[in-house]
Amino acid sequence: MVSPELHHHQRLVAYITNNLGEELNFEEKKLNEVCVAAVLHDIGGLSMQERIKVLKFEAINPHQHARIGWLLLKDYREFSEIAKIIKFHHVDWNDGEGLMFCGEAVMPESHLIHLADRIATLISKDEKIIYQKDRIFEKIAAASGRKFNPDYVKAFERLKEKEFFWYDLESISSARRYYKNIRFQDQRLDIDELIGITKLFARVIDFRSRFTAVHSEGVSSVAKRLAQHLKCDELTCKKIQAAGYIHDIGKLTVPTEILEKPAGLSHAEFAVMKEHTYHTYVLLCQVTGFEEINEFASMHHERLDGTGYPFKKKGSELSLGARIMAVADIFTAVSENRPYRKGMQKEKVVNILKQMAEDNKIDADIVATLITYYHDINNARIKAQKKARIRYNDFAKLLT
Repeated sequence: MVSPELHHHQRLVAYITNNLGEELNFEEKKLNEVCVAAVLHDIGGLSMQERIKVLKFEAINPHQHARIGWLLLKDYREFSEIAKIIKFHHVDWNDGEGLMFCGEAVMPESHLIHLADRIATLISKDEKIIYQKDRIFEKIAAASGRKFNPDYVKAFERLKEKEFFWYDLESISSARRYYKNIRFQDQRLDIDELIGITKLFARVIDFRSRFTAVHSEGVSSVAKRLAQHLKCDELTCKKIQAAGYIHDIGKLTVPTEILEKPAGLSHAEFAVMKEHTYHTYVLLCQVTGFEEINEFASMHHERLDGTGYPFKKKGSELSLGARIMAVADIFTAVSENRPYRKGMQKEKVVNILKQMAEDNKIDADIVATLITYYHDINNARIKAQKKARIRYNDFAKLLT
């Protein structure tokens, strides 16, 4: 969603990694883990400049985005080992000395992704991929021992003689079906584990821009407290919390210059911005078990009178969770500080919410609940966003 080119690159790297791992007789669990790491290996490329750098064979300052990827993932149980692989996926083999880097052990899987990653960068769009196999191998072989583990290069030498491998790469590049799909192992998560994953998504969403760096944390916190004060059951409160973290995931399609524009948006820019709820809905539709969470998340710009977007739903078509999310999003947006303006004080915030309720835009009962528990809800927002701001500042230091 952020960068189709980088997404395409990561798919190629994952496919190459999978085939190399099979050549090396990796056992299933290890192969699955390294393939997941390959899909996510450039998750730390948050800026356009970073994305461009990593797509060149001789990558410029490659360890920055790898470290950012590690920082994003390391605190989540499901990704803790994968984060270690990603952290050092640009470390050169250096005749075996690359098993340590800056005093830390480097996992062998990191070196496998390093090789797959560099193979992918050598693929040209100018001719059929199978015609490039000798040129690509010669370039890789010339760096064996220096950049790459020689055993892994030998595995690539065996793999390069299998025509299906190159045909599959061609099909992936052309968005066609291909022969050998990667069989990722599904994982079932309970609601608390799911909240952790959605919090990770919130960081990826928000950290693209200093203007929105803590917004999802604020919306999630406000929405959860509202649900609790409205006496929703515990599971619903947690689903609403999760939805708050990912309600803006569709904004990954919005250019940073629009996200960071300090003035009002033009008609054309606003049209691009409005698309984000549609993209949130379409993306989350693909996840089994997310049906209710998706509805809560993607309807946050719908309005009771039918004037919202993107589906023009109204009244009884909007669930309580979606109505809560709409109020939480507005409240957070006007209350939080942005780099170009201070957040509004209570009186002005309350007036805005009351007027929107009177105009049948948002739910009057939810607004009344927010006003009744204003101090508690606002403190929860401030606390959540303060922690998020500290995390963002740590990342921002790495991006300079």
